[in-house]
Amino acid sequence: MTPTDALKSYAHQLQLAAPKEWEAFVECFDAYATEVTVAVTHADQHEVLNKQGQSRAFLHLLKSFRECHLRPAPQQPYGPQPSA
Repeated sequence: MTPTDALKSYAHQLQLAAPKEWEAFVECFDAYATEVTVAVTHADQHEVLNKQGQSRAFLHLLKSFRECHLRPAPQQPYGPQPSA
């Protein structure tokens, strides 16, 4: 299980335990992630990459929270696979 899958699993447990509160949290987190994303456009040149990284991280978390009820995709094994 990847760290993202573990996060989604815990998030889903919280969603099931307190659905109204969970939805309120996700809506608030969405607004915050949007605020962080918009901040990239206002950043000075020397801050852009840092702000962009923050934005990507928050958007990844938001996607994980919104998709926490979905099952994780099957993991693909590494390396060459034997032919059938």
